[in-house]
Amino acid sequence: MRGRESLKTYEAIFIFSNSIKEDALQKIIEQIQGEITKLKGVIKESKILGRRQFARMMKKEDSGQYARVDFDLDPSSVAPLLARFKLNESIFRLQLVAADEVERNFSRRAPLEEGIDGIA
Repeated sequence: MRGRESLKTYEAIFIFSNSIKEDALQKIIEQIQGEITKLKGVIKESKILGRRQFARMMKKEDSGQYARVDFDLDPSSVAPLLARFKLNESIFRLQLVAADEVERNFSRRAPLEEGIDGIA
């Protein structure tokens, strides 16, 4: 078995149907966390982000409920995890990003924002 040093940090944003009740949503998130831990992943944080409007209609829906789950997982287990999530009919959409990619994108923006602040 690989050690914790081989794990990579991921951030997953889930979109669920707007019609799901909050208690049912919590159970679905617990199932998602269970799928991650079955693959020897470690949950760092999960948070329900609430209802949000879509920019345009998707599958006859105009809004959805968002949740974020941050976790550590072996990169070789990502494909099987995504395959399991595809089978979950409660998940409307999913975006999975490696945390170092998120940090890289924010660090690229910092110099630009500093330059804008310096303009008088």
